Amino acid sequence: MDSHPDLDSVPNELLISILSQLPTPSLLPLVTVSHRFYAATLQVLKLRLHHALAEPDHRLMLDFAGVEAEAEGSLPGAHEAAHSGGLRAIYSHFRPVEHDDNAPQRARVSRRRQSSIGTSGTSGGGQRSVVERPSIDVYLDDDESFSQLCATTNLVRLGPKPGLFRSHVNVSDGVVRVWREWLAARASEKAGEAATATDEVVLWVDAARDVGVRFRVTEKDIRAQHPVLVGNDEQLPVAYRLEFEELLVRSSTLLVMVEKSEVQEVVAEGKAIVLASF
Repeated sequence: MDSHPDLDSVPNELLISILSQLPTPSLLPLVTVSHRFYAATLQVLKLRLHHALAEPDHRLMLDFAGVEAEAEGSLPGAHEAAHSGGLRAIYSHFRPVEHDDNAPQRARVSRRRQSSIGTSGTSGGGQRSVVERPSIDVYLDDDESFSQLCATTNLVRLGPKPGLFRSHVNVSDGVVRVWREWLAARASEKAGEAATATDEVVLWVDAARDVGVRFRVTEKDIRAQHPVLVGNDEQLPVAYRLEFEELLVRSSTLLVMVEKSEVQEVVAEGKAIVLASF
């Protein structure tokens, strides 16, 4: 009998049970141990991610150039990625939906603002007949080649009352530079082309590419604002509407933030002061 069993002799169920006890930051480096560890680790992380996304109180909040949106459920294929790309190639995909607090801001649309909140159609009774995705309008004057938009993503856990959170963890902060050429290229794409294109269609919020946003871009007609005489080498003012289609979050980063949120909630509960009469 072999007195020195190796890792390959450990039953797969036992290996997964052991790995399940480790926090995500300690679990991620183990994927390089072997193909078996990679498969077991991936299974543990997928189960954790499924559990995290199933929590009804968890919300991903996106603030992009002043437009606040919530990430609603993961889209089909959210956890699928090329196996050769490793765990860092796996992203969770979410559909941004308009945050209720945006409604009173729709009237504040200015020509000189770099971005403004898109409007939704209303029925005769004043109620919204069609729920549109959140959008921003980007304006570039003739001397502007790009626009810079601030983006913040937070993971929150809803509290007992609106506006109160049991936990609040920042996932990403960054500034996105939107170039004139990029806007023109995206607006010229035909329907369905963007879905099969590379990640050039995604605006990444941070250098690590942990968070990205995919937009549907359409050009707005502002020809009435163009000058009458324009040189061949001169740029014209342009305007584009960026409609939020998808929020991408690196799955490993999302899991780490979920665990931070849980720790934050436990610490907050431990510091609670209970007043009672005896």
